[in-house]
Amino acid sequence: MPDNPINYAQIAIDYKHKTSFILTCKEQISSRISGRNIAVTRKIDGTMQIVFFHDGKVCMANTGGKVLENLPCLDDFAEQLKKAGIRSATVAAELYVPSAGVRPRCYDTLQALKDKTPDSAKKLCLAPFDLLELEGESFKNCHYEEKHAKLAELFDSDFVRPVEMQSVSSVSEVEQIFSEWVIEGGAEGLVVHSEMPFSWKVKPRHTIDAVVVGYTVNGNEIRNLLFAVCRGDGSFQVFGVASNGLTAGERISLPVELEKQVVPSEYIRTDSSGIAFRMVRPQRVYELSVGEFISENHLGKIRWNPLLELTSDGWKCKAQTPGVSAIAMSIVRFREDKVPEFSFIPVNQLSDLCPFAEKQQNLSGDPSTILARRVFKKVSGAKTMVQKFIIWKTNKEHTGNFPAYIFHHTDYSATRKEALKRDLRTSSSEEQIRRIMDDFIAGNIKKGWEEVL
Repeated sequence: MPDNPINYAQIAIDYKHKTSFILTCKEQISSRISGRNIAVTRKIDGTMQIVFFHDGKVCMANTGGKVLENLPCLDDFAEQLKKAGIRSATVAAELYVPSAGVRPRCYDTLQALKDKTPDSAKKLCLAPFDLLELEGESFKNCHYEEKHAKLAELFDSDFVRPVEMQSVSSVSEVEQIFSEWVIEGGAEGLVVHSEMPFSWKVKPRHTIDAVVVGYTVNGNEIRNLLFAVCRGDGSFQVFGVASNGLTAGERISLPVELEKQVVPSEYIRTDSSGIAFRMVRPQRVYELSVGEFISENHLGKIRWNPLLELTSDGWKCKAQTPGVSAIAMSIVRFREDKVPEFSFIPVNQLSDLCPFAEKQQNLSGDPSTILARRVFKKVSGAKTMVQKFIIWKTNKEHTGNFPAYIFHHTDYSATRKEALKRDLRTSSSEEQIRRIMDDFIAGNIKKGWEEVL
């Protein structure tokens, strides 16, 4: 194994961070893809790895920074480079499990890695798709066809073979390949390369059903809806926000309907403008169209989703779980025929398309304790303003993931452009957090404010 695996892991993370892709779909191929020399590759549903070979030693690292070695596909990778007389190479490749007659699936790869048995390890294959370095020479500025030609020259075995590629001269040919490989052949998608400094991912859109658990408004119209799917234990996993696809009439009528379903919530979330979602009972199920789900951000960090349960006191967050973010999500239609239960809106709609990471951060155990809560109101004509100050003890400081004490300030004014403002402070000292609250109250509560709680 090459020396200093931490550096190799960082190279893998940086590669994911610096590689530019534009996500598109079949209907946008002719309008979004451009170039003269176009190369189309088949997208494989596995896990991306950067494979490092130096002086006969080989390892690979994923975008989460995990370094792997001692796999048959890596041994084969090294043997083919040795036969070619190569001493140094860095290659981006997809690690996957081939499946006869159907496309590879990412969860098969993750399961094979999890099993850690010789038979499982023999299932894993590598599909090189990018050449970063060969014998110290960078291939960063080469056209993709040149990179692929070199990869095809170096690798051709059952364990290691470059992704399939076709060179085309027009965008219409890209549409034809999409129909053959993706629609008819069931491939995950295409990656399209040209002389442009970025590439395109072309994937079919996914359709799922999910329930509304919250909403924000802009004036008297819907601004955003917050969506969740249901887990087997009855909890709801929140994964995305959307409003595109709603008609003008729906944007006006929905707030009236959702207002009737509002419930208290310990879970607080804001939209992109800092407006807090009003949480509602899970009743309205919608069909959604999603361009892509991702389980990691551009730095390889896990995407976490809140797990909520509805109690007699309202919504409570029972845990944070590895999940997904939805990219380019839009609303297709209201599903009157579906109810917010596991059999109608199951969580595996997400995990089947984008497997979640295994690690889970459990927030169960000792509940948080509210130590202080003060609420003030000020009325000036038709204007109403509210300020709320809260201190709570998390009782989870022993996990290393949470502070011991949290202070939260909410400042609401219905007529202000930014209606809701929030501030948060943390501390390991109860004395200090109470002093912080006193200072905030002294600085914000002046003449005309009345304490109501």
